[in-house]
Amino acid sequence: MALVSTTLNGAITAGQKQITLTAYTSQSTGGISPKTWVLVNGEKMLVTDAQLAPTLEVVRGIEGTVAARAGTLAPVVYGLTSDFSEIGGAPYASYGVDGAIAVPVVDAEVWLTKATAGSYTLAGPAKDQQNTVRIVSTTAAAHTITYTAGFYGNTTSSDVATFAATINGYITLQAQNGTWAIVAMNNVTVG
Repeated sequence: MALVSTTLNGAITAGQKQITLTAYTSQSTGGISPKTWVLVNGEKMLVTDAQLAPTLEVVRGIEGTVAARAGTLAPVVYGLTSDFSEIGGAPYASYGVDGAIAVPVVDAEVWLTKATAGSYTLAGPAKDQQNTVRIVSTTAAAHTITYTAGFYGNTTSSDVATFAATINGYITLQAQNGTWAIVAMNNVTVG
């Protein structure tokens, strides 16, 4: 079999044991079936019941990953356990509705998954933080992120990052002395 890509059909909380995908086709071939994993925002889940597919019963946070919230339209990959390569890297979070982005305190990746232009806010990091966060648009929408302190320390001319209406635009930020400094960006303007 092969891995399949889809999205979440509705946001999930860290404690939820049931998730709904936009689409799901069972990877099992009958008899004693091999195990199926679902990967959402870097979190692996074990499918325990797919009788109501595309709604699945799952065991959250397996294989050393952590159960976390995920937004509507968060990218999902599923398949047989034998199809997955090793999972690693920074934790992920996804946002499918307007609102505040929780300040990451470790190196992390944030996916903006709202189908239409999203309006997000980002608070400053703590003074002792030195982590990096990469914010990526997974939809062709002109998302905006408001950081009131200003990405260049100017609260009136560099406080809004605007993503081009393309997939995979990103801005990478480094926490430094209680502020976010831009390290890199692609298909994003700051003004």
